[in-house]
Amino acid sequence: MSGFNRHPWLKWEQVEKFLGQKLPFGEKGQTFLDNMTWAEGYVQDMLKKAMPGMDANLSSQEYAGSEIFETHEHVIIKVKIAKDENPRALQVFVKSNQIKVTGFLSGKNRIIKLPTLVQPRTARVSYKQRLLQIKVRKRGLRENYVEAYIRY
Repeated sequence: MSGFNRHPWLKWEQVEKFLGQKLPFGEKGQTFLDNMTWAEGYVQDMLKKAMPGMDANLSSQEYAGSEIFETHEHVIIKVKIAKDENPRALQVFVKSNQIKVTGFLSGKNRIIKLPTLVQPRTARVSYKQRLLQIKVRKRGLRENYVEAYIRY
């Protein structure tokens, strides 16, 4: 008997009962983890239902004139700058969860929320052909502990 068969919650019937609906993929006697090929399609369908009008297949996210891409180690943000803007007046501020671009002629700031936490001090910004590119290293899963001193 495998380890998965000992857990009743891994059976299709139990998962369907928990979710309150019949799942279109499981076969009698099959455990929940035996066949995971259905997962991507199911998640895409749920995203489409949760966010109508959004394309759940996008590999990047778009925010009013900007795009966000993720690699294994970095988050890359590309911000389109209008022709009439002065790129030398722009300033970029990076927090662990968002980026703020200031210095636009309108006086408004552009706030871009990041899909994952980043290390703000690793940000590198370049400007070329009306495109501001910001590359920031993701916060690692294996962060070192930093001692927090106790006050007595």
